[in-house]
Amino acid sequence: MECNQTIISGEVVRLGILRYTPAGVSAIDCVVRHHSNQKEANVLRQVQCELPVVAFGESAAILADLKVGDSIKITGFLNRKSQHNQQLVLHAGHIIQI
Repeated sequence: MECNQTIISGEVVRLGILRYTPAGVSAIDCVVRHHSNQKEANVLRQVQCELPVVAFGESAAILADLKVGDSIKITGFLNRKSQHNQQLVLHAGHIIQI
């Protein structure tokens, strides 16, 4: 399977500090709170969640310029947090402020 693309919008509720990997690539973590109404089985349902996000390179620089409370739209892919931690994290490939 090759398809792994996620698009979500929400509010930045936590924002880490810009850091650098040992290879010199910029990185930053944040948490995004999403809420929307979605139709499921012909019933409107309220959706609320908080999603951990990590960004590298250019996306990290964009995220570092934002502040808690800003609304953003993120396109990226899901992966586990680490080899030993199965928590899902959204790896941001594209971020825009909305």
